[in-house]
Amino acid sequence: MTTADGSASYAADVARLLWPPPWAAPCVTRGRTGDAADRNAYLFPSSRRPRLLVPVDVPGSARMLDRLGPDSLVSRPVRGALERSVRSGVLGLTPWPVLRVSATDPDADSIERHLSACLGTAVRVGVMLGTRRANQKPVLPVFEVHGGRLLAYAKVGHNELTRRLVDQEARALLRLADHELRHFRVPAVLHHGPWAGLQVLAVSPLASDRDRVVTAGARTAATWELSHLGGVSCAPLTESTFWRRLHEAIGALPARPDRDHLGAAAHAVAADHGTDRVRLGGWHGDWGHWNMGMSGSVVDVWDWERYEPDVPLGFDGLHFAAQLVRPGERDQRRQEQQFFASVPELLVDLGIPTADHELTLRLYLLHIGVRYADALRHGSTPALVRRTAWVLAQLDRLGETARPVSTKGIS
Repeated sequence: MTTADGSASYAADVARLLWPPPWAAPCVTRGRTGDAADRNAYLFPSSRRPRLLVPVDVPGSARMLDRLGPDSLVSRPVRGALERSVRSGVLGLTPWPVLRVSATDPDADSIERHLSACLGTAVRVGVMLGTRRANQKPVLPVFEVHGGRLLAYAKVGHNELTRRLVDQEARALLRLADHELRHFRVPAVLHHGPWAGLQVLAVSPLASDRDRVVTAGARTAATWELSHLGGVSCAPLTESTFWRRLHEAIGALPARPDRDHLGAAAHAVAADHGTDRVRLGGWHGDWGHWNMGMSGSVVDVWDWERYEPDVPLGFDGLHFAAQLVRPGERDQRRQEQQFFASVPELLVDLGIPTADHELTLRLYLLHIGVRYADALRHGSTPALVRRTAWVLAQLDRLGETARPVSTKGIS
């Protein structure tokens, strides 16, 4: 047995939040030996690059391995073999790396004890770690101890930013629950509240078909419904609630070059379009394929922490397309051209008049640029720095051209 080394330190840090003292410090071992009261979780895909903590004593937790995508270097046949090994318990007979938290007191508090009380049954949790960054929240699949049924997903806010995001998602889901949805479905809130200095949100799982891809038609129908769900308002840009929030968000950024850059871009947009009337509706805020699945003809959508009820129509469509641009990649230029070429058609499909395309795109880039700049103050990653710089560059180019977006893109 060894203490958690540098490569598994993130997993150990998260485990320490979920099983605080008097639980013993997390450690990495091999195989599933230990006391019955210990918490043991397989490290996937490896102890050098852990992304999943899969509880060893819950056969149903094998479904977590669906999260091992191409970037994990685990092929589909290998993933299938690993799932069968976890489900049958065979993997515990091998030297596969395990993160262990030992129990010094069988009645000690933990996230499992808390969620068991909230959900009314004994549970075990796995952990989806993601990439370590400031806004990353541990996501916990919550399994019934007896039978291994997936009961919920829990998110854990552990700092100022992530606690705020957890609270925002809870409010968004409760707000959406008041509407009868036709083209998309959202999780139900099962629990929301503080525990051990953390903010916890537990929501119901959505039974998406993992082998089905969300079609463009289904996604467009869901985008349209979401944007019109609470009604559409219209106001001159600089008199709108959206603009006031945006202006306040820029002012709240730390004194850095990106704040000045965004302030100048906002000033240019106001000079060009301040009196233009904009139509405002709802948006998800992180409209990406990773947050969607298909269930029959309905789109399942999760991760609602960025939901806002009044932004310019078309933002979700632009965000989905913009994620196909990967700043810093060899073919970034081609990705950029494809993105800008797609803008007219996708905005027309969402009912945005051609005359409003240039303003809608500039406002989206300005809004998302403020989000990225705010995230940078909580913790910088190379990918976030590149993406922020790309957004600011596109704002400059659009401000210089100040013309409707051409189907030929921007060069």
